[in-house]
Amino acid sequence: MISATQLSQLPQDLRRLVRGVQNRSVADFEELCGRLPGCSASELCILQPVFYMHLDPDRLPAKPTPAATTDIDLVFWSFLAIVVSLGIDGSSDDSASSEKRYLISSWNRITPWLVFFHDQFIMRRANYRPLDRLSVIKLVTSLLFQVSVAGGNHSRTTRVPTIATLYRPIAELWLLALTTKDEDVECLSLQSGTHPTSFRVFGSFLVAECIRSESFVTILLEVSGSIDIVTSAALKYVKSIRSMAKNPDIASNSFKLKLLVPLFSCCVGIIATTSMHNAAIREAYILQRSIEVIFSTLRVLQYLPPGGGSTVQALASSFQYLVFLLKHVDDPVSAFHKALRAHAFETMVHIDPSVPLEEEEEEEAAADPHAIIEMFFMLLFSYILHNKILTYVYKHVDTWSNDLGPIVRQDEHLWDVWSKTGQTIRSYGMLRSRAEMLRWPSASEKGWVLQCHCGGTAEDINLRQCAGCQVIRYCSKRCQRDSWHSHHKLSCNFLKAAVGESVRCSEMRIISADNTPRLIDTTPRKT
Repeated sequence: MISATQLSQLPQDLRRLVRGVQNRSVADFEELCGRLPGCSASELCILQPVFYMHLDPDRLPAKPTPAATTDIDLVFWSFLAIVVSLGIDGSSDDSASSEKRYLISSWNRITPWLVFFHDQFIMRRANYRPLDRLSVIKLVTSLLFQVSVAGGNHSRTTRVPTIATLYRPIAELWLLALTTKDEDVECLSLQSGTHPTSFRVFGSFLVAECIRSESFVTILLEVSGSIDIVTSAALKYVKSIRSMAKNPDIASNSFKLKLLVPLFSCCVGIIATTSMHNAAIREAYILQRSIEVIFSTLRVLQYLPPGGGSTVQALASSFQYLVFLLKHVDDPVSAFHKALRAHAFETMVHIDPSVPLEEEEEEEAAADPHAIIEMFFMLLFSYILHNKILTYVYKHVDTWSNDLGPIVRQDEHLWDVWSKTGQTIRSYGMLRSRAEMLRWPSASEKGWVLQCHCGGTAEDINLRQCAGCQVIRYCSKRCQRDSWHSHHKLSCNFLKAAVGESVRCSEMRIISADNTPRLIDTTPRKT
């Protein structure tokens, strides 16, 4: 309550409105909210208790009724007064600190009403709804943002006192924000006043923070219906980040611009967490699509104008997710191929280490771009034996070598790793391109086969297959030995993986005592 001494310090018209609010006048509270933008910092400090006096959880109705309309309206204007006072530009530091302390200390009283507003008016679970749904969406999401800022900082809005009762509203709002036009929600920047910020932006910070809790994941799955819907929703957010990064209005707004990279990292974290569930692994098409969307978005973020922040941590989270995916999906070759097609290599080697990290990012990030690039080169080397990968990298290896970023060019070790990798790609590509491919004439055989030429025709030669690679076919052991010493010993170990489709690299090394692969008779047997 406001003391008589404090009340006397307010102008007469404000004193009248305060008395009206104390007497539960909705009209006076609405008028007071309209006067707040013109109040001084000292007047706002005095008015703080008025904004919270009607947030009594004991007056919370079981459901909205005409009899409870006054209580509901008073809480609505209380919420609006809190949001407006926190979002007023030009408040003194002492005033702003006082307003935040009030918000944090009263959060347990606010939360039950916040959940009530969400359930009854946003999710439309009430038959009687005296408040407009869009207005309530703006108000609830604004309050969530304000408490995020009050508990955290301007670059990472994740310090939210998210008690378990808020898990369902946060999950439902996060999914709803993809289809709801909520761009007009007023949110606070600690440096430059109010900014219209969509719940799509800071809602992902809340979800990324809450998703560490198993109970929140359970609620998120219950709300969404399945794990693939959650992953798909996170992918839609990543796509929206890509669109926002290209938006000139956001590019010119330093507050929104700084949110994009940490927002991206949060969305990747959500995808990675949900992907650990067995149900998500079974939805391989979603996970493979996710890696393509993630790296194509990261490629766009890499070229943000100055002020966009460091992408090193975003690169680290993306690479960790790629490694996780390659270990768990049924077709890691296709997943890695999608990453390459989404310019994963170009993004890796052009990461800019000169962009300084925010203070909290330095504390949280153990990301070393040199180490990430080296691990990516090693990953690339391990996959070039596969036909799909070799075809793509052999086509781009010269372009990549001519366009390496400063990290690789200035690091002698990285340069050496890439030189060896690039040389191997060229060697494997040339060996494969030199192999002669003939169409097998028999209708019982399919596709292309590699075979020797000894003057005979396919019909009168009983070709036998090299047991090492199970690709090359020879007419005799002598022909095989000649081929082995001339060139095949260089290509046997990788040729099956590069050309064939059914045998893994680890299954191709069947070597005879004289260090030469033996022959397997592939002549069809009569039954």
